[in-house]
Amino acid sequence: MYNFQLSEDRRQFQDMARKFAENEVKPLNDAFEDDWDTHEYMSRVLKKAAELGFMGLVIDEKYGGTGADGMTVMAVLEELAAVNGGVACVIGDTWFAQTPIIIAANDEQRERFLRPLASRDEVNLGCICMTEPASGADIEDARMRLRTVKTIIKDEGDAYVMDGVKIWPSNAGIASHYIVVATVDPKLEDKGSAVVVVEKDTPGLSFGKIERKMGMHEDQNREVIFEDVRIPKGNMLGKIGDGHRILQTTVAYNRLGAGMISVGIARGAFEYALEYCKERVVGGKSLIKHSLISAMFADMATKIDAARLLVYRASWSLRTRDPNRARYSDMAKVYSTNMAMEVTSNCVQVMGSYGYSKEYPVEKYMRDAKIVQIYLGPNEMVQQLIGESL
Repeated sequence: MYNFQLSEDRRQFQDMARKFAENEVKPLNDAFEDDWDTHEYMSRVLKKAAELGFMGLVIDEKYGGTGADGMTVMAVLEELAAVNGGVACVIGDTWFAQTPIIIAANDEQRERFLRPLASRDEVNLGCICMTEPASGADIEDARMRLRTVKTIIKDEGDAYVMDGVKIWPSNAGIASHYIVVATVDPKLEDKGSAVVVVEKDTPGLSFGKIERKMGMHEDQNREVIFEDVRIPKGNMLGKIGDGHRILQTTVAYNRLGAGMISVGIARGAFEYALEYCKERVVGGKSLIKHSLISAMFADMATKIDAARLLVYRASWSLRTRDPNRARYSDMAKVYSTNMAMEVTSNCVQVMGSYGYSKEYPVEKYMRDAKIVQIYLGPNEMVQQLIGESL
């Protein structure tokens, strides 16, 4: 039997995230839009997030983290995204990058990598490097078995040497730890795959220009370039041949996170547009009292709730190791992200020209919603995975 009531601990984290978003993030929402290339304001927000323990939320207490479970993480993500989807993405992608370490590292590696990532005294972000220029989402497609990966590692006795380029990772250039999907030989497919940790300031690690995007200006995306980067052998997670399995498990645990970011984005736009339509008078009565508008809000509210429940089911299935957990995660991602694009577009529509104006927040929610349909596997590809799993 499912219990839909959040536990007291989860509600406390949810309340803390809501207050953090309202007090620390919301006042800077407009500033973030013009700060896409320096991310000066984001550094202030992330420092406060670290002090509150958000950076180490998913890390076990023995390594300095909070040890929150997946359901709690989802509750926090929704509250962050309801105020700013980009901030939710920056923090959520740090958790994304921590996942391979949590699931595949040995005790020594967890102590070495996770403790600084969980720090409350300084901001240490994670960056997971997957996508490549030539192959795009192929690396996120389980059916491809990593045979299109061109980031190559070579065994040179006391270390590995890596060359390659990754594109579009979050937190690129400002992270402390880069978790990289690579291969010894693409022809070996998953048998040649590997996941390694590259620490900042490693010689040969460099970055391309900061990408200017349609939305989510809070999230910094750049090329990550590896040129003769020497990596200690103790920085490999698992062994050669484990990379494909580690990546697919990581994706299953994080696609539902994209779903909950979408739920938060949709909820934030919905709540703002609803208040607007209660006050806006057209034809002698408030907009919400017009049957067509009222029906639109009823439909949006239903879909937001349905998406949230899909995410929580996926989180529960991962916790209980349900055999359908990967499918449930994929379903949550596809449905929620499509829902957010629909809801945010409708919120702009019901507010008319005001919805299109940067004086009001719904146009940003709409811009932010679009990318979540694309990252962590474009929805068209993920739908194929759902279909094949049936």
